[in-house]
Amino acid sequence: MDKQIGWYHLKEDTVFRNDFETAAWYEDVKVPAGRYPIKVFDYRVLHFDDEARARHNGRVEGHIGSVYVPMNGTIKSDNFQSLFCGMPIGEPYDDSKHAGEPARHVMQAYMFSVAESILEDPETPYELFPEFEAREERGTYNGKEYVSHSIYVREDV
Repeated sequence: MDKQIGWYHLKEDTVFRNDFETAAWYEDVKVPAGRYPIKVFDYRVLHFDDEARARHNGRVEGHIGSVYVPMNGTIKSDNFQSLFCGMPIGEPYDDSKHAGEPARHVMQAYMFSVAESILEDPETPYELFPEFEAREERGTYNGKEYVSHSIYVREDV
């Protein structure tokens, strides 16, 4: 199940590149400034009975610990030139062939990175819904201290 946990604020029109099955194929998608949903694929909330792991109760998890932001836009240019061993073959490709057609760019970010941005960057583009919060996590691993960040379901909402 996917779940929206907040909004991503794109402050100005931006061109994103979608890469395809060969390194040479791509489309540049112009996405208008706006507010886009932050979603978690395979959304779940962790709960542990173990006292030592209780600090993770309520932590949001998802597929590979990341969020995604789907954004609709229009193709600005693309390149799907026929290739043989990486070399163009056939007629030259017109990169404006699909300009103006609708397209989608999906941005992916790790949840720890989103949480860190929310906590430490006053200009963060990420906004969580009130029932979620970003938290700093400190601990030790193999005798060394670490700092990480996670997103949790708020207990007081």
